[in-house]
Amino acid sequence: MWDGFDVPGAVPVELRGFGQTPMPPTGEFSWVDDLEAALEGEPSALVGASFGGNVCLQVAARRPELVTDLILLDAPLFDHDWSEELIHFEREEEGLLEQGDLHGAATLNADFWLESDEPRERLIEMQERAFQLHAESEAEETTPDTADLGAITARTLVAVGELDKPDFHEIAARLAREIPNATHVVIEGAGHLPALERPAETARIVREFL
Repeated sequence: MWDGFDVPGAVPVELRGFGQTPMPPTGEFSWVDDLEAALEGEPSALVGASFGGNVCLQVAARRPELVTDLILLDAPLFDHDWSEELIHFEREEEGLLEQGDLHGAATLNADFWLESDEPRERLIEMQERAFQLHAESEAEETTPDTADLGAITARTLVAVGELDKPDFHEIAARLAREIPNATHVVIEGAGHLPALERPAETARIVREFL
C-alpha cells in the first residue's frame, strides 16, 4: 500500500490480517490495541488510509495524548447511514466470499474503488491476500463501531479523493466538522485510495501538513 509513498521517517504498521501479518487463529483481538501498543507510549503522528484511518482515529479518540497529528485518507465511520450503492457492493462482496471466490471478490474491490488502472493489479493482489488471511482465522476483531470525535485533540487533516463515493465525501465533511482541530482537503483525480492512485500528490499533501 505504501510502497513509493515518500514521507521521510515514516514507519509502517501492518494490521493483522493484511500483507504478511496473519490474524490469530481463534479468540479476540483489537487492531486499535495493536496500534496503540506499537506507539510504545511515544506521542506520534498517525497517517491512516481507508479502514486503517478508522483505526487511527479510534486511537486518537481513546488516547489523545499519544497522537500529535492525525491524517485520515478516505477514512470510514461505521455508524454512517450507508447508501444503496455501498450496501449493494457489500452484499456482492459477501456473496463471492461465501462461494470461496477470493480472487473475484478482490477484483470486485478494484473495479469498485479505483479510478485509475495503474494500481489495479497491486490492489487485487493485496485484497486477495487479506481475504486469504481472514479466511484462515476464526478470531473476532473487537474495534467499536463508534468513536468520540470530540475527544480528539490532535491537529487533524481529513483528506478525501475527489472521485471517491459520495458516502466518503459525506463522512469527510462530518469528520472535519466534529473533530475540533480539523482541516478538510480534496485530493484531485483520486478515488478511494489516493496513496495508491496519486502517491506523489498525496505524499506532498501529507508532508506539507506535517
